[in-house]
Amino acid sequence: MSKAETNNSNKRKPRKGVYLSDIALKEITEVLTHYNTEQKIELIEHLQQLFKEVSEYFKTNDDKIYRTYADRQQELLKKYGKQFKPFAFKRFDNYFDFKHILSIKDYYTAEEFNQLESNDDLTEQDIYELTTSMRNFLGGELHFLYLDREPQFSTDNDDSKDEKDKESTEMQQLLALHYILKAGFEIEARGSNSVSELTQLAHLLLGKKFTTLQNSSIYKKYKKLPNFDSSSQLIKDLKHIRPYFEKLDLQNVVELINKDLKAAENDKKSVKK
Repeated sequence: MSKAETNNSNKRKPRKGVYLSDIALKEITEVLTHYNTEQKIELIEHLQQLFKEVSEYFKTNDDKIYRTYADRQQELLKKYGKQFKPFAFKRFDNYFDFKHILSIKDYYTAEEFNQLESNDDLTEQDIYELTTSMRNFLGGELHFLYLDREPQFSTDNDDSKDEKDKESTEMQQLLALHYILKAGFEIEARGSNSVSELTQLAHLLLGKKFTTLQNSSIYKKYKKLPNFDSSSQLIKDLKHIRPYFEKLDLQNVVELINKDLKAAENDKKSVKK
């Protein structure tokens, strides 16, 4: 085929960027059918980054850009194992091969490709059309996948609530221990007994490993017992532990709790004034 014939043939072909966009769209649409919603999201985000890297690589020819893509691809392979085969077999890395991609994707026949001159490679406009089209397509796909996925956050602040409940539970345990020791043995954290020794005992009874006082949340609470938190939280904690002692008819403990409960309620009222 003469150069004139090749040029006439090229006139009948779609623009290179448009052609590659259509091919990439079909490849991506087909390969995603092998994966669930969360996997699709992860792979599309990977492809979004890939086409950004294709654009940067075309402009700079910096091998670090390709290596970044290759490393990310390798991590996905490790994660997915044999399930990665459909995606891997599509060879999206070919989009970095600007010299051969049109031949690989059958834009040219082998004969046409062999007769091309070096200035017939992809242009910046071709890459722009390809990457822009992919950005729009992948962004749209991702949008609807996000709409289908389960929420990635707690709608009722469960995490913060769980953390607060965990903190409150530890405080309730320490309060219970505090009143048992005070009522039964006249032992108080700020009395003649060492706070550090009581802290280590509390760690033992609560089943928590003791390392140092500085790392102990129990130690920080024990130093302030029974007023570790706000008056409102203390009232809540005291009301929570009181029934356990009432059921055992430990009146001396209940009396101590009631005394501190009354003081906390008075403190709460004075703060409101």
